[in-house]
Amino acid sequence: MIHKAALLALAWALMGVQGEWLAEIPDAPPRWKSKLFDIPTWIVPIEDYNADAFDTTTVFSVIAMAGASAYAIYHTFWIYLPSQPSGRKSVGRFNRLILAYLISTLIASFTFDLMNAGKIWASFGVLHNLFEIALLAGIFIRRSDVRQVLRLSTDLALGLDLFRLYFHNRRIAKQTNLVTYVTDPEDDKVNDGEAAEKKQNKRRIPPVHVHILLIATAAMLHWFGNALVTMSNHFVMWLIFQFLYAVAFPMYAYYVVVEPNASRIHWYKVDYCKESLVAIVSLATCGIIIAIGILNSDHV
Repeated sequence: MIHKAALLALAWALMGVQGEWLAEIPDAPPRWKSKLFDIPTWIVPIEDYNADAFDTTTVFSVIAMAGASAYAIYHTFWIYLPSQPSGRKSVGRFNRLILAYLISTLIASFTFDLMNAGKIWASFGVLHNLFEIALLAGIFIRRSDVRQVLRLSTDLALGLDLFRLYFHNRRIAKQTNLVTYVTDPEDDKVNDGEAAEKKQNKRRIPPVHVHILLIATAAMLHWFGNALVTMSNHFVMWLIFQFLYAVAFPMYAYYVVVEPNASRIHWYKVDYCKESLVAIVSLATCGIIIAIGILNSDHV
C-alpha cells in the first residue's frame, strides 16, 4: 500500500514538473523545443539557421574533443604514470582538474547536440562551469577567494588568470635561464659521470610558460565564442562558437600530454588588489557584452 502511494505521489510530481516545463512564460520570446524531449529550451530561434551545418559543426567539435580527451587520458594513465618511479606516480591536482574539465565539456557538448540548452541539459552543462570554477580554485586554492559564477565571467577570469600565470613563469624563466631535459627513470641508477654524459644527449623541453600560453589562449578562445553568441544570435556566430570547441579544448588535452604533472609551474604570490581587478574586469566585460546582446535582440 505504501509503495502504491509512493508511486502515485511520484507520478503526480512528474505531471506537475512536466506541466511546469511545458508552460510558456508570459511575454517571453519564442523558444526552440528540445529535439529529445519536445519541451521549451533556452535557445531562441537563430537567425539564418541551417540545421545541417549546425549539426555538422557540433558533431565535428564533439569528435575532436573526444579524440583529444581520450588520448590525454590514455597518455596520462597508461604511458606517463606507469613509466614513473613508485614515489613519483602523481599528476597533481591541476592536471586532474583539466582532465575533468575536458570530460565535462565533452559531455556538455554531446548532450547539447542531443537536446539543446535547457532545464534538463543544465544537469550536464553545469559540470562544465563547475570544473571551470574548480580550475580557478586550482590555481588560487592557497587563499580564500570569492569567484564569479556567471558563465562569461568565469570564462574570462580563467583566461586572464592563466595569462597572469604565463607571464609570471616567463619572467622566472628569463631571470633564471632554467633548462629542463626529458627525464628518464633510469637516471637514478647511473653515476654522476654517466648522468652528465646522458644529459648532453637529451632533448630539451620547452619552458613551462610556453605550454601555459596554450591553455591561456584556449581559455580566451572559449570566452570569445561565448561572447559572440551573447552579443548576436546570428547563425554564423553560433558556428564560430561551436567550432572553437574543436580548437580550444584539444589545446587543453595537448597541455596535459606535454606537462603531465604540472610540477614545473611556479605559482605566483597572492595579490588581492590584482585579483579584485580581475574580478571587476570580468564582471564589467560580462555586463557590457550582455547589454550589447540585449540591444541587438529583436525582443527588447
